[in-house]
This record gives sequence, structure tokens and C-alpha cells, in this order.
Amino acid sequence: MLTVPRRMLALNLTGLSALALAITPSDCAAVLDRGRVVEAAQAAKLHGVVTGMRSSEAMARCPMLEMRERDVHREQQWLARLLRMFDAISPHFRRYQHSLVAPLGSMIRYFGSEARVFEAVESVGASLVQTYPQMGVTLGAADSVFVALLAGRLGLRIAPGDSVAFVGERGVAELLPMSVATLLREVGMERVADFQQLDAAIVAARFGGTGLCWHRLCRLEADLAVVDDDSSEIVMCTTAVFDGDTIERISFRLMQPLDALVQTAGQSGLVLVKANMVLVTKTGELTKVVEVLDGASATELIARLRWFEQATRPRRDPLVEVRIEPLGWSPLRRRQLTLDRQELKESAILATLTRLATLYGDDRVRIPVLQGGRSLVEQGVWVPWSGRWPSPSSSDGGGAPWPGRLRGAVPSLVYQHPHEIGLFDTAGTPVGVYGDGVLLPQPAVLVLGRERLVISAFYGPWVVVERWWERRRRYVRLMVVTPKGVSLVIREAQRWWLEGEFA
Repeated sequence: MLTVPRRMLALNLTGLSALALAITPSDCAAVLDRGRVVEAAQAAKLHGVVTGMRSSEAMARCPMLEMRERDVHREQQWLARLLRMFDAISPHFRRYQHSLVAPLGSMIRYFGSEARVFEAVESVGASLVQTYPQMGVTLGAADSVFVALLAGRLGLRIAPGDSVAFVGERGVAELLPMSVATLLREVGMERVADFQQLDAAIVAARFGGTGLCWHRLCRLEADLAVVDDDSSEIVMCTTAVFDGDTIERISFRLMQPLDALVQTAGQSGLVLVKANMVLVTKTGELTKVVEVLDGASATELIARLRWFEQATRPRRDPLVEVRIEPLGWSPLRRRQLTLDRQELKESAILATLTRLATLYGDDRVRIPVLQGGRSLVEQGVWVPWSGRWPSPSSSDGGGAPWPGRLRGAVPSLVYQHPHEIGLFDTAGTPVGVYGDGVLLPQPAVLVLGRERLVISAFYGPWVVVERWWERRRRYVRLMVVTPKGVSLVIREAQRWWLEGEFA
């Protein structure tokens, strides 16, 4: 799982919370999250309101202060819209929390030098700030996503080869989680450089999986993963927990990167046999090491995470973050078991299929194969048995890019002919998706025939651009949660369709 450091550019965007709630610099207003100020307008800052202040203290500083609750969903919508402003510079910009990151290599080949890339990005950032005065944009560059994000917050450009030393100059309390930083300071290690020089075996024995992951990040031996990034570089699957989040929503956000990690390792002949689960609460961390001798799938790990959360976390202690950290891999093949828990002999399966094909004809015995396709229906096909299993290379993608293809977990039920449905808000207004990926109004009811299902949560939308160089959008995917479960719906030709359902 070691990776070669790559030159990355990071844009740190501030003021996104205020932009999502339409707060202008002249408004005496602040954005709250869990009772604390996460963003304050310029007029509120003049009265002494700062980030991190409690709501009661902010009101004491500014009695006329208008306080609004943070809207994480609208922040993500705005971030997706701002991302498209940088498409003219590079189509490889990706989101990471409230930042945008992109590899510098392809941009340098186009613009000629890093200096010209910075000039182009700064010009777009300046126009962005001019259009939205409540925002701020700082630019950073370094040899990995992890260091570039830190440099972006500080507005620094780290020279090639200096990223390890730059990280080493930081204090452990500034960069590392509290559980690791506290132990380091107890033994007299104040700088990250002291942590970098420790042997990996010592770190694993003293700090566990969490410390080992941060040790590799600080030494640039591994990197963070961003949306649509190479899943082989994922060293931990993590998600922040917001007010009102249920364990189902948390599991849903962790499922895609975790499934990508397990699948990528499987293509290399490895299975995950040991993982560390971390529940970060307001008062501390709860950890559990999970070991599975025959390998663990993403679904099994998510199930164990839910059991761990239900069994150990006090209900009065709210969650702040959830992480799953891979610790051990094995070249052992995952065993296929029968219903009576006996190991299944692959040779017996091959012999049975071949015998049936001999008795009833090759075209009568068919096996499922994945292929390239635009929709879920097109990706699954039944082919005649040829005497051997299709190789993964011949059944994965068909050599085409297939933009918008659903990766990771797919619906267990896929309709051969999608059902037309209706999505409406509480007032009965039809839901639409505008060109920049904004969903308005928010869906509240799904109508399928005569059945009306209340939507308790939704995720998306994901706009599928099949010919991005022509600015053409073909369809939009959206996941909705109803009393019947999680459904995958698409919007095409100005109409909503039910494409599949998750078990």
C-alpha cells in the first residue's frame, strides 16, 4: 500500500458556510454547528465574534447577532458548483472536505510551468472572490494531498522534495489527533519530526493502527484519498458526523471508499484480514480491532461497525468522526462456503457446469458476466458456458470509459425496464435538477403509481457528463431513503425513473 509522492495543488475555500446560507459580509450573522460558531460575517467579527466561540458568548459580544444553523447539504451543492469554475484549468480537480485538490503534473504539461499554473488558478480564485465577497481562497502546493491541504490552509507553496521537512516542523498538537499527540508530548516529543523518525514497528506497538496511519502520512509513505481518486492509495476510510446523522447515513458514506479499497486489493490477490474501527466522540475515542481470517468484505465491515457502535457508545456522548483503518492484508484466497458451512470445491462447480452443457447444449447453460454499459441493465449479461470462468479483464468495462458507471456497491434489484416515478416536495412541487447539479426543491415524497412514500433522506445528485468537452449532460442519479429501503433513481429526458433498489 506504499505510494510514490506526487505533486499536488490544493485550494482552501473559506466562507462556504456563509455562502450556503446567503450571508453577506454586511450581515451581523454567524453560522453555528453543535452550539459553536463555525463562520462569522465581517460585521459580526467587528463586534468580537470569532470562530470556535460558543453561541452564548457570541450573543454576549453582539446582542443583535443573527445565528443560523449550518446546512451541510447546501455547502456540498455550492462546492460542486465552485468546482466547475476550475474546469477550464483542469478537469482533474476533486473535492476533499472544503478544499479542492488536483495533480500538478498534467497542468504543468499544459501551461508549461508551475508558476503559470498558479497564475491561472489565482485568476479564477480572484474572480470567485469578486463574485462571492463572503468567500476566501488560499492556494497551496506540496508533494502529496495530505501536505498540500496543510499548505493550502497556510497559503504556502512547498518546493519539491521539501514536504517531509515541512511536516516535521509542525507541532504534534497542530497536526496529529489528540490521542496520538498527548502520548508524544508525555515522552517529550513536541515536533512531528520526532514522530517521523520513529520506527514503524514501534509506532504500531505503542499507538496502534491510528498512529501507524498518521506515521505513514507524515512520512509521505501513503496519502489521503479524494473523490474519484485511485482507491489503491486509501489508507483510512473516514467521515465526519453531523447533527441528525444516523448510523445508516454514516455507513452509507463509508461504504463506497471501503468497497473500492477491498476490490482494488482483491485484484492484486489480497484480502483484508485485520482492520481498526474508531468512533471519535466529544469526550474521547472508542477503538476496536477486527480480525477475519478468510478476508472481510466492505458489507461485513460496515455490519461490524454498526454492531460496535450499538454496543459500546453511550447515547449521551455524540459522535464527531468515524474511521475504518486497514491494518493487515493476506494473499490467502477468500473461501467460498456452502450452506452447510463446508468449503466449496471450485473443481466440482466446473465439472457440473461442463456436464450440464454436454447434456443440454452450450447455449442452455449460462453464467452471469459483467460488461461495459451505460446503465445497470446493460452492465449485466448472461453468456453461454465456455468451459472456464471469464477473466476479469474481459468482463470489466469492455475497454470503454463508460462515464457515470456506478462503482462499488450496486443495487441488489435492478429493473429490466425502469419504472417512471414522481419526486415532489412537501407542497407538491415537482423536483428538478439544474445544469450545475443543484437539486431544487428538496424531495420529500416519492410517487410510484398510486403509492406515496415519504423520503426520510437523500444523497446526491450526481450529474453524469458523457461528453464533458461539449458541456452535455445526459442524466442524473439520486439515492433516496424511504420506508421500503434505499432506492436508486435517475432523471433523464426531464422525467424521474426508478432504476434499482438496495437490499
